[in-house]
Amino acid sequence: MLPLGNVRSHLSPEDPSPMQTAQRTFIPTAALVAVALFSLSTAHPARAQTPSVSVRGRIQTQFSTVSGDSSGIFNPNAQVNSSFELRRLRIQTEVRIGDNINLVIQPSFEMGSLRMRDAFLRVVLARNATTSFGLTLGQEKKPFNRYELTTSNTLPSIERGARFRGLSTVAAQNNLLEENGYLAHDIGASADLNLMGNRFMLKAGMYNGSGESSNDVDNAKTYGARATFTALMNTEQLPVLRVGAALMSRDRAVTTTASGTAFSPDSSRRTSAFDLEAEWGDFRPGLHVIADFATGKALTNATYRYTVGRNAGNVRPNTPDSAFSTFRSLQVIAAWRHQFDDPDGTRLVKIVEPALRLDVTDPNTSLDNDQGLLITPVLNVYFSQTTVLRAGLDLYRYEAADGSSREVNAFRVSWQTNF
Repeated sequence: MLPLGNVRSHLSPEDPSPMQTAQRTFIPTAALVAVALFSLSTAHPARAQTPSVSVRGRIQTQFSTVSGDSSGIFNPNAQVNSSFELRRLRIQTEVRIGDNINLVIQPSFEMGSLRMRDAFLRVVLARNATTSFGLTLGQEKKPFNRYELTTSNTLPSIERGARFRGLSTVAAQNNLLEENGYLAHDIGASADLNLMGNRFMLKAGMYNGSGESSNDVDNAKTYGARATFTALMNTEQLPVLRVGAALMSRDRAVTTTASGTAFSPDSSRRTSAFDLEAEWGDFRPGLHVIADFATGKALTNATYRYTVGRNAGNVRPNTPDSAFSTFRSLQVIAAWRHQFDDPDGTRLVKIVEPALRLDVTDPNTSLDNDQGLLITPVLNVYFSQTTVLRAGLDLYRYEAADGSSREVNAFRVSWQTNF
C-alpha cells in the first residue's frame, strides 16, 4: 500500500512540486513525439477515409421505495417514500475514421435534464500487431475505480453507490470518491498504452478537476493514472482474472474568502487516493466478481467544504490539515449468470443472474463507529442480451450521533434496455 499519509496536502506556488516539474517536462516531450509521429504518417500519400457512424442508446426506468429509522440525517416522513424515474436516457454517437480515429459524443436527457457525458476524440498515434499508443482529448471519465468505469448497461447491483431519498450523508465507496472529486467525468487529456495484445493497459491523464462540463477555477490540475493486467485467460483467450491499480492526485480549488464564491487562481490544496482492483470472470455465464479497495484523503469537515454543481470537494481559505481524514473502503460485487439453452430463439427468459454487493466504507479511520455498511441483493432477469429486469434491496447500516445503530432501506426495480 502506498504511504498516503506522507503525501503533502498543500502545494505552495513558490515551491514547484515533483508533479509540476514532471508536467513541464512531459508537455514539450509529448509535443515532440506527436510531431514526429505526424511527420512519419504524412510521409506516405494520403488516402481518403470514409467516416463510419454508429448510434447507440439506452433507457433505464426505475421504481424505488425508501424507508428507515429516524435520525439527524434521515427523516422517513419528510420525503416521498416511493417514486418512478427515468434513471438513464442517453444517445451515443460514435464516429470512426479509418483505424486510428475515434470520436464519441454522448448526451443524456433523463428527467428533462440535458447533460453531456462523454465528448472526446481519441487518435491512435502508433500501432502494431500487439501494441498501440493513443491520445485522447475532451470529456471522459477519470481513470479510477473499476466499478465506476463499468458501463451502467451491465451493473449487477443496479447502482454504483448508495441512493436514498432524504438521506443527507452516506458512507459508501462510490459516493465518497465522487464527493471528493476522485472519479466521474472531467475535461482534460490522457494518453493510453496497450501492450501484449491489450493484456497490459496503462492510462495517464491531466484534467481540470472541476468535474463534468466545467471550466477550471484555478491554475492547478488533477492527475490520474491507472494500470491493468489480464493475469489469466481461458482456452478461448477470454479474460478470467484481471487486476489493476490506480492513483489520483486531486487539486482542490480555494475560495478567495470564507463566504465567497470566487476562487483564487494560484491557490489549491492537493489530496490523493489509491485504488486496487480485481475482476474475476466477465459478463458471461458463470461466476463474476468485481472488487475495489480504495484509500486516501477525504474532506470530512463540512465547515471547510465548498461545492458548486459537479465541481465537488473544493475548500475555504486556511483549511487546516485536520479537516481531512484518511478513508478506507472495500466494495465487492459477486454475480452468478445462468444462460438457458434456446436453440430456436423462442425462450422468453434468456438469462437469470442473482447478485450480491457488499460495501464497507470508513470515511475517517481515526474515529470509531462512523463507518457505513451497504448490502445489496439483486435478481437480474434477461429477456435478451440487452433487455433486463433488475430487482434489488439496498440495506444500509450506520451509527447515529448518539452511537445507536440505524438503518435505511430502499427497494428498487429497474427496467432497462440498450441498443
